[in-house]
Amino acid sequence: VRVDLRTGRRATTISVDGAVLAVTAGAGGLWALDDLQTLYRIDPARGRITTRIALGTAAAYNIWIGSGSVWVTDDQGAQVVRVSPRRSAVAARINVGDGPADIAFSGGRALVIDHRDRTLYAIDLATNRSRLLATLGGDAPERLALLAGSLWVTGRGTGLLQVDPATGRTRRTIDIRGTGIDILTAAGALWIPVRSAATDAGGFPTMSALRRVSAGGHVTTAATAAGRVDVHGFAAAPGAVWIADTTGGALYRIAAG
Repeated sequence: VRVDLRTGRRATTISVDGAVLAVTAGAGGLWALDDLQTLYRIDPARGRITTRIALGTAAAYNIWIGSGSVWVTDDQGAQVVRVSPRRSAVAARINVGDGPADIAFSGGRALVIDHRDRTLYAIDLATNRSRLLATLGGDAPERLALLAGSLWVTGRGTGLLQVDPATGRTRRTIDIRGTGIDILTAAGALWIPVRSAATDAGGFPTMSALRRVSAGGHVTTAATAAGRVDVHGFAAAPGAVWIADTTGGALYRIAAG
């Protein structure tokens, strides 16, 4: 669904073959992933699908853009799939840990966190070779962001870990008064929708508050959920962060200036 950000109105709907799991923009187009393990390339100007790529994955999870490629994690296959936009084909299948959940790109490497065995892997973007950096703390670390020379990690049963991206060593743990559902960098800070301990135990992405964390680790609350808000999408744009709640059918904008 394409939404006009000035009016908040739905502008275009594009149908794919299965249920949409993820969507992102970059690498020359708009990319969508469905539960049939198909990656779609979409021309946003025309609102049309231009390419379908069969991924051959067990449980494709999400999409990232980095180093001129499109990346998809296979949650049940312990691998990362690298797709070439130029050839519209899978370029590499790279083994990582159990349950790859998020990717960040830094210094010629892709950093991958695996939520089941809590491992952090580094992939050399030139050779597609992976190596284990560290096993992290927490119950299920599954979200990553880079800020001010550190890798920041959170997830189910996990506060906020500040990690050295070169070695994987945890520098410190920061109390964010909840556990992180997702994390991103915007306006020079980290933004983290958090859930309560009771919600965390059930694994649902129901947000209690949105925390802002400075590069120095100072935590403030940017917004508090007045009712049920499920975080199924989380993205940054100039001056704002956006939360998509497909349970409630709502899109929220929070100023990030």
